[in-house]
Amino acid sequence: MVLAVEGLVLQRRDGVRLLGPLDLTLAPSERLGLVGESGSGKSLLVQALFGVLPPGVLQTAGRVRAFGIAMDQPSPSRDRLRGARLAWVPQQPGQALNPLLTLAEHLALLPGLHRQEAPQAAVARLRPLLARLRLPSDPAFLARFPHQLSGGQRQRLCLAMALSCDPELLVLDEPTAALDATVRQDFMDLALELHRERGLGFLWITHDLTMAADVCDRLLVLYGGERVEAGPVARLLDSPRHPTTARLLAAARREPSGETGFLPAPQDRPPGCPFGPRCPRAQASCLDWAPWRGTPGDGLRCQQPLAAGIGP
Repeated sequence: MVLAVEGLVLQRRDGVRLLGPLDLTLAPSERLGLVGESGSGKSLLVQALFGVLPPGVLQTAGRVRAFGIAMDQPSPSRDRLRGARLAWVPQQPGQALNPLLTLAEHLALLPGLHRQEAPQAAVARLRPLLARLRLPSDPAFLARFPHQLSGGQRQRLCLAMALSCDPELLVLDEPTAALDATVRQDFMDLALELHRERGLGFLWITHDLTMAADVCDRLLVLYGGERVEAGPVARLLDSPRHPTTARLLAAARREPSGETGFLPAPQDRPPGCPFGPRCPRAQASCLDWAPWRGTPGDGLRCQQPLAAGIGP
């Protein structure tokens, strides 16, 4: 496996659970979509994958491995892996870029670190990629600083940086959020081209289920820090089995979902199914929910037939 997460649990220092227990695997060249609304734990999982959890968040159980290397333990092997074979496109490019470095210096960072490539050579090699991302590659543009770019340009610069060392697995955290519709489609097309040309694998994080379905083979749905459903794209689109999945699909299709309320804060999450307080068909048996573990099946815990008006 390229990526293996086993029994991962993330908690705050006060013991409040934020994510898990969670299991996840990704095979070479596979494209997995991690879908869920804001606060479901998607970005925390990404941070755990790269061993950069925010202050006050602890990994209290489980293992995280990429290409057989432990990502939850500091090591030279992990440092050589991050940015080379495993690359990350962050959700907020404005915070990820160094305001004191020019665009050319940003593009040369990872090639210099992992390939000992000279800055001018790295930038020259990346010019075709910049063109595909609709970024100029003339000296005047590359001499700019991040604050001189639009939000979409900063996002595309982060994409170019992530691809600069030809990674085998690309983790994309809401990668098209700052892009307009045309550039968004161009990037999705580019991602699929790289998959076909190089066997590039994805872990694509988004709240948009149909967007993930356009570029991924398989989907995993998170809610309240827990895995609620997973399976092949076609099955989840045609017959979602958990109301969280149906709600995300209805939102993407701009259809009524039949539920009310909001995702509670981690310390306020109820016992049982995390979606229970919002679910229009919740029953007493929903209190018996337990976080999914293991690999058999699709991990679904909800056994109630979807009600009319929810999902397709």
